[in-house]
Amino acid sequence: MSAVKVAHLSSHHERQDNRIFFRQCRTLASAGYDVHLVIRNPADEVVDGVKVVAVRKPRNRLERVSLTVFEVFRRGLGTGAKIFHLHDPELIPAGFALRLLGKKVIYDVHEDFAQAAGVREWIPGPFRSLIAGAYSLTAGLANRAFEVVIAERYYERSFPGATPVLNYPHLERSDRLRSVDRRANRPDRIRLLYAGTASESRGALVHAALAQRLPGSLVHFSGRIPKELAPRMIEAAGNVHVGLMAKDGSIEWAKRSTLPEGEASTVILQGVDYFVAQEMVEAFLEPWTAGLAVFPYNEHYYEKELTKFFEYMAAGLPIVLSDFPVWRAIVDKDRCGICVPAGDIEAAAKQIQWLHDNPEEALAMGGRGRQAVVTDYSWHSQQANLLGLYAKLQDTAKVAADGVH
Repeated sequence: MSAVKVAHLSSHHERQDNRIFFRQCRTLASAGYDVHLVIRNPADEVVDGVKVVAVRKPRNRLERVSLTVFEVFRRGLGTGAKIFHLHDPELIPAGFALRLLGKKVIYDVHEDFAQAAGVREWIPGPFRSLIAGAYSLTAGLANRAFEVVIAERYYERSFPGATPVLNYPHLERSDRLRSVDRRANRPDRIRLLYAGTASESRGALVHAALAQRLPGSLVHFSGRIPKELAPRMIEAAGNVHVGLMAKDGSIEWAKRSTLPEGEASTVILQGVDYFVAQEMVEAFLEPWTAGLAVFPYNEHYYEKELTKFFEYMAAGLPIVLSDFPVWRAIVDKDRCGICVPAGDIEAAAKQIQWLHDNPEEALAMGGRGRQAVVTDYSWHSQQANLLGLYAKLQDTAKVAADGVH
């Protein structure tokens, strides 16, 4: 019997996306599915059994939601897949077209875009409510027409009956993070890591400003930093050294502190206008005092379990994070970090200094976090949900095909 052909479609993400490629597509390929991934990539290729079907990167957002969406739909249809898995809101209309063509469609809710519109700097303020309302209406129709999977538990309020496929780390990916001996790999000064996409709503300016409050410290951003945000981060950092790290690891100094070398802190921006993938894993392996997630208050992140939490924990790092109820529940349950008032730079600096001055407790927090990743927050539990949904769709497709005969 030939393998069931499935296609994952994205107009927004890139091939190295953790949720789409490393978690879902590789899991499905390992389970015997014939997996095609239609996504932004330099060229068609086969990676870990996944057939990558490339579309070019759009020049702007308007092109992305128009020409790129059409190209993703066209190339996806060309795969001949029976099951289509959509990863972006702008692909919902394409999903309706696929349903009319008799395809099984899954809509993957990476985030509640109706809520996210309120924190998207690129959406003009007067239009945010309008865009949020339009998305809510479209998403409601999608919930009735498609199978839906959700990346956060609380999204079920908007998508009742959805299948949870949460962003917990793949143990294969975290094996290397968990292998680092933190006792033998202690930092010689306060060293802080922020991993993931940077934005003002995700605490980029708060984290940069911490360097000024902690003399002689290092704050390292590794992930993706929008080009227009970098100058604001440099300004927020104050009188510190600021270096821009290129893909080859070289550093161009954007600013030099006027303070004596022992007092001057350093901020490193790794990923300005490009995406860090494997480099981010390498960054986790270095000596760090803590992982950062000190966000200002906003409703969009208030109930989210961020992937970075579990990666910090897998790497054996204590977390310093905002005191949101869902975030505090993780810290209280696993005693793996410290909560501070949302966006409070002074409180965060004080707690970070405490971690530096109490290395044994910091090590214990990191160790407890590592254990929690293995027992409670691994991708293994979530891949069962994903494979169960695909098995159900495969069975209903077979029944429909038998009915034709």
